[in-house]
Amino acid sequence: MKLLSVVGLATVFAMPTMAFAQFPDRPLKLIVPFAAGGGSDTVARIYAPELAKALGQNVVVENIAGAGGSVGAAAGATATPDGYTLLMGTPATQITGPLLQTQLPYDPDNAFEILGTIFDSPNLLVVPADSPFQSIADLVAAAKANPGDMAYASPGVGSSAHMASELFKLMTDIDVEHIPYKGTGESLPDVIAGRVDYSIDSMTSMLAYVRTGELRALGVSSLNVDPLVPDIAPIADDVPGFSATAVNYFVAPAGTPADVLERLRAAHDEAVGSPELEKRLNDLGITLVRMSPEMLQDKISTDRAKWGDVIEKAGIPVQ
Repeated sequence: MKLLSVVGLATVFAMPTMAFAQFPDRPLKLIVPFAAGGGSDTVARIYAPELAKALGQNVVVENIAGAGGSVGAAAGATATPDGYTLLMGTPATQITGPLLQTQLPYDPDNAFEILGTIFDSPNLLVVPADSPFQSIADLVAAAKANPGDMAYASPGVGSSAHMASELFKLMTDIDVEHIPYKGTGESLPDVIAGRVDYSIDSMTSMLAYVRTGELRALGVSSLNVDPLVPDIAPIADDVPGFSATAVNYFVAPAGTPADVLERLRAAHDEAVGSPELEKRLNDLGITLVRMSPEMLQDKISTDRAKWGDVIEKAGIPVQ
């Protein structure tokens, strides 16, 4: 009887390990905290099939937009920490969100476990194809001549595009109205139609429309020439020191078991090692970037300080 009891207890204690060893045994959900059609959504839909191959299970992308990305981020943070719900992290998730919202529905510093990065991409400053502005200098001169009369679009308050645009305003000393939308998918038609004067938004979203001639790119927000778009000059050529990039990465809820995290991280590394994924990102003007969790944490801290300064100087209201 004693022997049977010992065996029984051993079996009970072994069950969680055995269950996690079988992870995953059903499809996973990858939350994108913005509407469909934006840069993060596009990349997530390229990444998901590669992650699915690595895990041997389907990975379904779900868009949960709202409140500058915090609604989707909260859904990721509060999901059952079993590895079956992941979140695509963006600057709004842990960098600008905490600066702009005093009561985030999650703890930006402790709610997530980092799986890995996918890119740290610049934005493009674009104007409609029939815009009279042919250069950054043209745009700045017009804004200075007509203070308050021009407007720019962003995919939402607190987005990397919003922050880049406010930095541009500060560094050029122009007065331009901000028109926030619920994602790039909503802002793009108005940018193309000329209902706003310009947009500084993710290269992932904008480059395709530049290539079709529907938009004109006046500059890229990397400090130096981006090798994937060598024909587009850096904004920094006209605005010395201007630099604004957006890191995107993947996380799981805090509390996810260590062995599940290990499996997810290994699958992420396999996914971003796919030549097909890298080619598709390159076609969008994105360079694949790999950072360790420690490097990403350092970047989150550094960028939070940078954009906190911009928010304060620009007088962006905190909600």
